[in-house]
Amino acid sequence: MVMVKTQITFRDFLLFHLKNSLIRFMVFSLITLFVFIANFYNAERDDHEMYRQIIIWWFIFSIFLVIRSYFSVKKAFYSNKNVQETIIYTFTVEKICIEGETFDSDLTWADVHKVKENKDWFLIYQSAQVMNMVPKKYFTREQIPELRNMIKAGHVKARLRKD
Repeated sequence: MVMVKTQITFRDFLLFHLKNSLIRFMVFSLITLFVFIANFYNAERDDHEMYRQIIIWWFIFSIFLVIRSYFSVKKAFYSNKNVQETIIYTFTVEKICIEGETFDSDLTWADVHKVKENKDWFLIYQSAQVMNMVPKKYFTREQIPELRNMIKAGHVKARLRKD
């Protein structure tokens, strides 16, 4: 059995979003900017002003998207009180017990859609769209491999780290 008491802060939530969503945005934006700059240097003199304007608007649009993302994440976090609660997860070979301040829930491993593990989180998907975010910073060193073994024993579709 693995028991973990967690609480997700706005900072945790924001960093999760930044690491998982904005990275794609930044890669796409940098590729787009590279194409614009390459076209700028290959264009004839008359087209330079147009490309300057495109690059300026690209920067304005990128800044707008970052600011909009921040406020969207902030709204999502503060509008969902369950995410902000202290939550106790109890993992056993048979099931996951989730106990918050205002709710409690049990999931058998058969009910889990999939599990993803990254450097900072265990993401336990109840469906393709709904997940429980369990911060790894609340686990002891011994609990993480124990949970991985339970996930494997439960025959859950999982992408787990090897460390």
